Amino acid sequence: MRRSLLFLVCFLLACFALKAQDAPAVSYKNQISTNLLLPVFSSVDLNYERALGSKFALGLAVAVYGENIKDLTVDSFNEATLRTKNEVMPFARLYFNGNQNNSHLLEIFGSFSQVDEDGRLVRSVNDAGFGVYDIGVESYTRGGFGIGYGYRFLLMDDKLVLEGQFGLRTNFDLNFVVLNAALIRTGIKIGYRF
Repeated sequence: MRRSLLFLVCFLLACFALKAQDAPAVSYKNQISTNLLLPVFSSVDLNYERALGSKFALGLAVAVYGENIKDLTVDSFNEATLRTKNEVMPFARLYFNGNQNNSHLLEIFGSFSQVDEDGRLVRSVNDAGFGVYDIGVESYTRGGFGIGYGYRFLLMDDKLVLEGQFGLRTNFDLNFVVLNAALIRTGIKIGYRF
């Protein structure tokens, strides 16, 4: 009797184990997220990420920076101050444990940003029609490349995402390469996977 009971328990456990293996694992391909720290500085960003494989994802991020973040986004170059107003950042991520698990991540991204440069020689035309140079503010678009590292936690049936990330980028212009690094894509992010 004891053997029969033990056999029945083992048989039922084996059946449940086989049923658990047959159930397909839920795989989420899309993720949207935002940085929790940026609203403190009157700024906002939005990230969209699409998983392309088990460890690889591509995405696009958009950020608009407010006046309160200017002390964090100001660069100096040739005695001029550069302030980033907004930027678009395409990125690629490599997840070491896979994009369906809690994982360390390595990110490579590009940056196309709208910048105000204060202290630059700016050409304007006076009332007589002559070109006049004066020190002022010039707005232009510039690009850059960067790298980031982070860790992603998956919560609530792997639908809620919590990330800690640190990133650095350098900027370039058509005439020169600015070798100063700026903190970007850094902070604590919360997101949703679907």
